[in-house]
Amino acid sequence: MTILPFTGAFAPDPLEKTLARALGRDYVVERELGGGGMSRVFLVTDTRLQRRVAVKVLAPELAASVSLDRFRREILVAAGLQHPHIVGVVSAGDADGLPYFVMPFVEGQSLRARLREGPLPLRDAVRILRDVARALSYAHAQGVVHRDIKPDNILLALGSATVADFGVAKALSSARLTPAQPNATITSAGTSLGTPAYMAPEQAAADPAADHRADIYAFGVTAYEMLAGRTPFHADSPQQLLAAQLTELPRPPSELRPEVPAALDRLILACLEKRPSDRPASANDLLGILDDLDIASGAHLPSRPVATPTRRRWGMAALAVVVAAAALFVWRRPFAPPDPRSIAVLSVADATGDSATARIAVALTSEARSALGRIPRAKIASATETDAASATGADVKALGRRLHVASLLESALEREGSRLRLSVRLVSTADGLSLWADVLDGDERTLFDTRRELMDTLVTRIGATLDATPDSAQASRPARR
Repeated sequence: MTILPFTGAFAPDPLEKTLARALGRDYVVERELGGGGMSRVFLVTDTRLQRRVAVKVLAPELAASVSLDRFRREILVAAGLQHPHIVGVVSAGDADGLPYFVMPFVEGQSLRARLREGPLPLRDAVRILRDVARALSYAHAQGVVHRDIKPDNILLALGSATVADFGVAKALSSARLTPAQPNATITSAGTSLGTPAYMAPEQAAADPAADHRADIYAFGVTAYEMLAGRTPFHADSPQQLLAAQLTELPRPPSELRPEVPAALDRLILACLEKRPSDRPASANDLLGILDDLDIASGAHLPSRPVATPTRRRWGMAALAVVVAAAALFVWRRPFAPPDPRSIAVLSVADATGDSATARIAVALTSEARSALGRIPRAKIASATETDAASATGADVKALGRRLHVASLLESALEREGSRLRLSVRLVSTADGLSLWADVLDGDERTLFDTRRELMDTLVTRIGATLDATPDSAQASRPARR
């Protein structure tokens, strides 16, 4: 509804009237649900089936540049998606030249509305991310890429998450007309349709080769926001934000929220890799990691029974017996030595002191922890525990005892002009002696290639050093007293 000037009386919204006329007498437009700059959404009752649906109408300025027939054909591709975590498309049409499409109405709230209340508990975040990953896995298998994954398009209802607007960005891209060719589309020319804060670098660059891995990037941005309460990149304008997506490195979510599990931290940063080839290859890969995160995040921890006074007394007695037995065991047998292939990766020190180098150092820390996990049988200490222990200022031996690792990886990053120099040293926690040290360098102007080369070199050199140490199965065992 719109308010008439001066009189304060109400007049029907022209778009509501146009939409009602286009839908026909079997549909009743109830009210506007909302929308963004690209569209408006209305709640409509289908009187024939006695159900409510949501109808999304494209903004006039956007509709003027698309082929209605092509848009309808493209959007109906999404109508073939039938999945519990996807809001399907029921039909599509146009209202006096404004394309619209009809979707089931989901009772609940959007993830965007939920995030206004603050970051999500880890249990809820993992559950929602798994639902979204399932939707992406199914859609990608059908050849449909979303291209606009964000909290606004994720709906929450009855403990489940569903993804809306599948195929819409692709339909707009394929149906948009060029001024020089009014009957053609710009599919081959590429497009940057989407939301800047969630757009993958290749999407921001309007790369026509952008594929399903753009959705994986947006998945990472959304996951970051769910846990940290903010997106990884910020800027004063959409143009600057797109530039940040192309050039800046994100801080690990665990720096903003320390209880984020290390595996989830690594997964999100992997999704946010600038090059598509460096991200998880598919949504199935996301699901595999998220399934393993159930216990780490508390996603499926059994509820703990409330102890009655009697049960509590017996529980305390049992605990006392266990503690006494453990103490006796420790007295009879010294603490087992750490696995020779266990490493704690300390944060990369910024030896330059400027903010740009500091951001690169943070990214290299996260990447090193993830990369060293590729070494066969290597055991990498938790990032959260490592950072907490190193913050105490303890020496090498004390850190080794606290983290129960055989070695520490220390490193410092310097920059001279466009050259980056990473000094690294693997130190034994038994005696503080260096096991291996080197200086690795690269060019900041090709930062993404440089980071990959640094990590590949790190994995190769440290892997060879570990291979030269005795296997944990052959490590000397303390004698019994």
